[in-house]
Amino acid sequence: MDSSVTLYALPASPNTMKVRAALAYKKIPHQRIDIDPTRRDEIVQLSGQPLTPILKHGSAIVYDSYGILRYLDANWRGTGALYSADRPTMKLIESWELFARTDPGPAISTMFGQIRETQPDLAKIRGANETLNRSAAKVEETLSKGEWLVGDQPTAADFTVGMALYYGAVAAVGPEATPVAGLFAKHLKIENAPKTLGWIRRVMEWHR
Repeated sequence: MDSSVTLYALPASPNTMKVRAALAYKKIPHQRIDIDPTRRDEIVQLSGQPLTPILKHGSAIVYDSYGILRYLDANWRGTGALYSADRPTMKLIESWELFARTDPGPAISTMFGQIRETQPDLAKIRGANETLNRSAAKVEETLSKGEWLVGDQPTAADFTVGMALYYGAVAAVGPEATPVAGLFAKHLKIENAPKTLGWIRRVMEWHR
């Protein structure tokens, strides 16, 4: 394993999952260090901020999953491209990244907040379900024209949106190996979107 690339990660985080899938897709050897979410001193010392994922490549430190994916594409050009040299295509990929951040992303954040509650807020859970299903409907419409969100190969759009929607599909695509995944499988469900569920399965094949 190439120790020059290290990923500091919270395994259940969709942002971490996105980066892990991108690393696998681009076949970049790396080591992973899982962070205790209650003890972030190490990553603050490393990067000057408390959020994961963080990528360490030699002396370079990169945080924010969107920045990490761009860093990977800029520095490992001989492997699967996450972005595009074509400006309209790049704009489309970035529009999906914004979609993930503003549509399904907040719903998933709401559900992670529910993990810490002794009594789930059913109204918030219902709202998260509604948001995820609206998001899935948009993806479903796009996938009626092809297997991937942009073009005929996976891009950052697929890894970003796919991991944002994954927790609404745990019950359908699995696995439920962790308490977090089990909670999402119990409370969230993407419905009437078979192409989207199949696409999430394909995206998850790169998640290691």
